[in-house]
Amino acid sequence: MVDVFEEVEEELRNDKYQEALKKWGPWVGGAAAAIVLGAAGLQFWDYWRTSQLEESSDAFIEAMTNLEAGELALADAGFDTLSRDGSDGYALLSLMRRAEIALENGDNAQAASLYDQVAAASNDPLIDDLAQLKAVWARWDELSFADVEIRVSPLAAASAPYRLLARETIGAAALRAGDYDRAQSEYQLLAFSLDAPQGVQRRGQEALALIASLTSVQEKPLDDTNAAGPTATEDTPDNAAEEAGND
Repeated sequence: MVDVFEEVEEELRNDKYQEALKKWGPWVGGAAAAIVLGAAGLQFWDYWRTSQLEESSDAFIEAMTNLEAGELALADAGFDTLSRDGSDGYALLSLMRRAEIALENGDNAQAASLYDQVAAASNDPLIDDLAQLKAVWARWDELSFADVEIRVSPLAAASAPYRLLARETIGAAALRAGDYDRAQSEYQLLAFSLDAPQGVQRRGQEALALIASLTSVQEKPLDDTNAAGPTATEDTPDNAAEEAGND
């Protein structure tokens, strides 16, 4: 009798297994297939990504070789292709190199436009802020002090990666505009900043010396021989300051 009961229980278990298999089998099979396909997809993605990076790397090296050889047209063509078809990192680097080539060719407008593209495409402050600064430098001759201040002030924030270069840019624009008080305040910060590199500190000190010489010329009183006013061939204090600034 025990054997009979065991056979009945075995049959019941088999029936339940068959029912469960009919009910859940397709789902289990589908999940297994999805896992297999997902793993295969990840492997293909890794292979494709690696292949793309290798192709971009080889193309970038070739363009850099042309650039170092002075073949600017060939280098620019290679960087242009990479900027459109290369992987993200190489695309941005290629835009930066194209901007440098444009500057070397004297095309500041093209360089500024390329730097703007880099800044718009990048989410990395190290790249974004640098591109914005270089775009300002490329447009330097056409920007007023107010233009420079508007563009560069956000890059001079305490947490910005190139805040010292940004302040130096504002100081240079103020000096060019004859706003010696503003220029002095910016260069003093650079000259005496403990975290500023030696090169930045040195340039800050040199700028302060220049500002001191310009303001001393402006403030120098006329002597008795010029009490009646300067002759047509003599420099006024304002003219002397202007000439010193142009130097």
